[in-house]
Amino acid sequence: MLPNEPEAVRAALLRWTKGDVAAADFLSEIAEIARLADDVVDEDENRQRNMAWLLVRTLTVLPLNPFFIRHAPALTPLINSVIVQWQLSDEWRSSRDALKRHFGFVMREAVGSIVTAVAAIVGGYDHAKTTTEDFFELCHAGSRETVEDWMKD
Repeated sequence: MLPNEPEAVRAALLRWTKGDVAAADFLSEIAEIARLADDVVDEDENRQRNMAWLLVRTLTVLPLNPFFIRHAPALTPLINSVIVQWQLSDEWRSSRDALKRHFGFVMREAVGSIVTAVAAIVGGYDHAKTTTEDFFELCHAGSRETVEDWMKD
């Protein structure tokens, strides 16, 4: 989801959340949870450690985040939707239906919609739109991965 440049990422998170540290921390946790979940699915070597960290973050860190507590009624259904799309994207990766494969390729990145939602909560529509553009530039603009590349993984 996010590049591996901690200072640039933190600056972006604070920009996207208009300086709301709790909101930035929430997005940082979501990014780490998404990375850990992906690692648990994709690798065997550190599966137990990653699952432990995933459980710690989802059950003890995220529920105590002040931004999440304040906005849980809005964020919880969105997070559920992201999880559904992530699961379906993996299932649709091997579909015989080319359209499903294309949708799956896009849906695997649904976690980015949480960035858009947080930006909307802290700054409204225009800020959410600007943030979504900025998020894409930071996280995806340099990628040249195709649906076919993704299907091979």
